[in-house]
Amino acid sequence: IDHSKITKDMFNVRATGTTVYSSQLEKEFFGPNSQSGLQHCGLYDEERKVESVEEKNGNIILHLVTDEETKGKNTLDFTANFTTLKGCSSLLNIKYTIALNEGLPLKDGSELSNIQFLQNEKIINEEIDKFSAGESNGLKYQFYTPNNANDGNKHPLIVWFHGGGESGFRGLHYNNLSQLKANRGAVALASDEAQNIFNGAYVLAPQTPHEWSENIDDATKLINNIIKNNNIDSNRIYSYGCSAGGYMALDMVVHNPNLFAAIVSTCPAIDQQNIKTYGEGRIITDEEIKSINIPTWVIQAKDDTTVKYEESALRVYTLLKDKGAILTTYETGGHSSWIHTAKNEPENNGEHLWQWTAQQSLNNEI
Repeated sequence: IDHSKITKDMFNVRATGTTVYSSQLEKEFFGPNSQSGLQHCGLYDEERKVESVEEKNGNIILHLVTDEETKGKNTLDFTANFTTLKGCSSLLNIKYTIALNEGLPLKDGSELSNIQFLQNEKIINEEIDKFSAGESNGLKYQFYTPNNANDGNKHPLIVWFHGGGESGFRGLHYNNLSQLKANRGAVALASDEAQNIFNGAYVLAPQTPHEWSENIDDATKLINNIIKNNNIDSNRIYSYGCSAGGYMALDMVVHNPNLFAAIVSTCPAIDQQNIKTYGEGRIITDEEIKSINIPTWVIQAKDDTTVKYEESALRVYTLLKDKGAILTTYETGGHSSWIHTAKNEPENNGEHLWQWTAQQSLNNEI
């Protein structure tokens, strides 16, 4: 192939995302006559624009245009019942079809046409492939092991509790991938930047089959099992979470006051309108929040309409500020303030979130 004559206009790319569920499950869970009334929000069949073409190691690489307006770029299908406001992320069957608009030029002046392109069985995601899947007491999880895990030192463990949208929805969406793919919480903590700050940290991302409040004991057993079987510094276990996971990050400390060294809770769903959705009716009381005696950092946007700021992050801060709790407030951003957490943007007195976390220890000897 004469790579010097390859242009982006030679290729036509189409992306198709279809449901992973059988017709029986579709009938049972989806549509107005189903038991759950779920609707698909992320299925697609779209043409993708090629932004540029690159030749590397004999391969032709197509870089696709990907921005906020791009349709057909998502790898998850958000399924929801918009009456009950309960929604969860589901996997998609994704297929890319590449066709030639004109023949590929060869160095001898001729062309290759009528070429069939075959997609690999797996769409590779290098960030997610850093993690290994596991299951403990029926609780599925993804686990990242730092590159320097066997350097003779103990390393911290960061536990990421996902939001309600990444739950298993009574097993229908229990795929053990949504907690990595739906937002960058756990994935960001396994990035080179985060790992350098923590000098190598384990990252644990469990997935609840339905509601976190049902898995307090399971999560505790999982964490203790992970500690037992890895080179983990038991004085440096950090509880991170967003939305329903922000609820869980706090509740885990309430139930395990001596397990964690710090909490980072982003837009925690502890307000009244979310309790029945994400807590099965269990309210974290003021007394329980006041009982928290470890460093705590809460993060939320004021214009969050999914979780009420005054009843969530501000409430936690007000109850714990005398113990040194930190509050980072964003004026705008809605219910997506975990983006700031995943970018290590929250800052207090010149110190960013991850750097602050890395300094926390139960024995105060970092």
